Amino acid sequence: MKKTILALLLAVLSISAFSQKGDLSVGAKGGYAYSPNYYKGMLYGMDVAYHLSDPLEVAFTGLFNPNISYEDINKGKKNLAVYSANIDFRLYLIHQESWATGPALGGQYYIVNNTTDKLGAYKALGFNIGWHFRVNLTDNLKLNAGWRYTNVKAKDNSKWWSSNNSFDISHHLFYVGLAYTFELK
Repeated sequence: MKKTILALLLAVLSISAFSQKGDLSVGAKGGYAYSPNYYKGMLYGMDVAYHLSDPLEVAFTGLFNPNISYEDINKGKKNLAVYSANIDFRLYLIHQESWATGPALGGQYYIVNNTTDKLGAYKALGFNIGWHFRVNLTDNLKLNAGWRYTNVKAKDNSKWWSSNNSFDISHHLFYVGLAYTFELK
């Protein structure tokens, strides 16, 4: 029964997505990532969002920083390279003519590479939850901002003998971006 309801829901969303032909927003995004157990630093990149219907949009975001400094547990300075690719669904619960806000849910592919020791990279899939805010500056220019928490557990391959070899690289991201909207109607 659950599978049937889910299939019907996806079919309805698909039909409305292709019949609406919403707008496409392309822009730059930057933010501050904070991992309580690991690192803090700036991430920057791009954001592409397609409006499926009035309150719903799907967004692809690619963020990176090839040089984030952090201090490990032995008080040694290290450098990291961080790369992420996300797909988020944003549901605008409050949708006004000049602004909108609502929750965002999605997934992320995340890579954290220790560039100091050349130990290799942690690669993992994560789950995103957050809150997104959009302001229409002009008809085509939009300001995006928000918060996102990503829950990510990566496997630590250097501890292959251990039964608990997962490594927590979960993090918060506070972001702001500027996007230009192309009307596809």
